[in-house]
Amino acid sequence: MRRVRFALFALAVLLTACNPALPPAQNYATVTGRVFDVATSAPVAGAVITVSTVLVATSGADGTYRIPNVPVGQNEVQVRPPAGYTATPDQYLIAPQPGETVTVNIPLTKS
Repeated sequence: MRRVRFALFALAVLLTACNPALPPAQNYATVTGRVFDVATSAPVAGAVITVSTVLVATSGADGTYRIPNVPVGQNEVQVRPPAGYTATPDQYLIAPQPGETVTVNIPLTKS
């Protein structure tokens, strides 16, 4: 009886370690870019960039952002500019391939 329990336990551990529900890392893409003032090309910090309403990043002092683990296929990149700026457009459609890095530079206008 102990051998059967041990065998079942070992099988459960093995199946858990080999979880097929989790896709390999190469099935994801990365979205990067720079947020900048359209009139001066100066970087703009504090813009919130969202991919498909789930993955979020905020532009840093140099205006750059990076969002890893983006699912491949069609996604929507949305922009919420910081106070004093507007974004036109405020969303972009992308369709990254596995392992690809997609660059979405975002121009903002002072409001």
